[in-house]
Amino acid sequence: MKRRYVFPAIIERDKISGNYTVVFPDLPGCAFVGEDFIQAYYWAGPRLGFHLYMMDREHEHIPEASDTSGWEIAADAVVVNTRKSVKEA
Repeated sequence: MKRRYVFPAIIERDKISGNYTVVFPDLPGCAFVGEDFIQAYYWAGPRLGFHLYMMDREHEHIPEASDTSGWEIAADAVVVNTRKSVKEA
């Protein structure tokens, strides 16, 4: 059986390295760096899926996604809703 999830991710460019950091605020530890925006955006789904799969496998609580309407983010950051279907462990 598969469960479907949607979690917001923040994608932000690092001013020093030029890389893009992706963070899922609802899922501590679920973050990674892409060399460019397209790579960061592309890998957000697979990274989210792997993180959720491991949480399910370890019987960790998977929280509800946050409402992003009140979030304050940097001017050059983007919030994207990332969708993923995950097979239960």
